[in-house]
Amino acid sequence: MMELNVDRLRALRRELLGGEGAAPAPEKPALPALPARPPTLCAGCGHRGVFYTLAKLKATVTGDIGCYTLGVAPPLSSMDTTICMGASIGAAFGMRKAGYKGRLAAVIGDSTFFHSGMTGLLDVVYNKGAITVVVLDNRITGMTGHQPNPGTGRTLLGEPTVQTSIAEVARALGVKRVHEVDVYNLAEVERVLKEELDCGEPSVVVAYGSCVIAAKKAVGAVPHAVDPAKCKSCGACFKLGCPAIVRGEETAPGRFRSKIEPAACIGCDVCAQVCPFKAISTTKE
Repeated sequence: MMELNVDRLRALRRELLGGEGAAPAPEKPALPALPARPPTLCAGCGHRGVFYTLAKLKATVTGDIGCYTLGVAPPLSSMDTTICMGASIGAAFGMRKAGYKGRLAAVIGDSTFFHSGMTGLLDVVYNKGAITVVVLDNRITGMTGHQPNPGTGRTLLGEPTVQTSIAEVARALGVKRVHEVDVYNLAEVERVLKEELDCGEPSVVVAYGSCVIAAKKAVGAVPHAVDPAKCKSCGACFKLGCPAIVRGEETAPGRFRSKIEPAACIGCDVCAQVCPFKAISTTKE
């Protein structure tokens, strides 16, 4: 609504200079109405399965600053606070100290963890805080342009360097319960998260899945497809919020079969894992 663009600056200059200054910009042609495109996690993004599982486990999630902040949006709706870089851990710890008894997870990206999350984790361990820190490790700084970070093993110039292990850092800070999981294995993600959320002591879950854009996974990936004969229009796959999954045929008022756009799908298999009727599978023969 109040974007500081060239037209506003031209008008402000004319106002300040009493009608002098730059001439008004020429009228721009009216643009056709475009369909709404709400921000969402990329198709195949590894963060999606973690947020889906946290929502399933009914955990309160303190979030952080990164592309994974999109976990706040429906249908995932799995983030309750976002303050500033590194604040997820402190916010969760504060909630626990204030008496919150439910499942509590602080979600933070790998780049943000290295930037300002380690100090918060040390504070939790030192003060015996009972929270679970989930580090979404996609081995890149996805939010601001895919820069390397200390966990990538590369410098900003692309030179090989020491690759810092988040799990080893957590153990060095005194965390006794540290797990590393593959974000595309939903059963394992759910098992570990449920165990750690209920453990009653500091814990760290490093959820690894490389950024699909940085890793160029879409190139040569085998897409999935929905078997319309098996699809029962239950809507389970729609709860993932994957942009590759769209509405297909309406089978009843408000109920739609799902359809997967092959150009967008990278074959991550998460939708196949959540489908209760095994209606989704790879298109590879």
